Amino acid sequence: MLSPFLKKLLFARQLDLSDGKIEILGKKQVMLPAEVLVALQSVDPKKSYTLVKKTINSSMEDYAKKVGSTSEGLLKVLEEIFETFGLGKPEINALDNSKKTASIKIRDCPLRNPSVKLGPEHGILPCAALAGMFSFLFKTNMDCTVKISGSVLECTIRRSP
Repeated sequence: MLSPFLKKLLFARQLDLSDGKIEILGKKQVMLPAEVLVALQSVDPKKSYTLVKKTINSSMEDYAKKVGSTSEGLLKVLEEIFETFGLGKPEINALDNSKKTASIKIRDCPLRNPSVKLGPEHGILPCAALAGMFSFLFKTNMDCTVKISGSVLECTIRRSP
């Protein structure tokens, strides 16, 4: 079953699943097993974080244009965008626009297997995606730290030093 967000994209012709390709908001997508991404984020966590953050940050401007929204409007669909890309179910616990901070819990993240004892580096990709998104939304360079609590990623987003 498609999420309401994907249905909106499909209706607006911003979701294409045909001829062996997947495009969302005009960008080509690739489906990979979560295990591949878990392995990739382990290879070089710092490089993975930087690359994902930068790519997501630049993509957010394109997404804002496609959905006809300002950064504030994108904040409203942030959870849907994050979930659409299969990174889990984010829940914004605290958001302070003036201090440029946020606290987000991510549930059901496929990049975190609760039965395996892994360190915070195994939340690198969703954390980097949040840092990229919030860098765009807050119009300043943001970073994200992650703490793993069972199967939940607890992410804190703050302005980069």
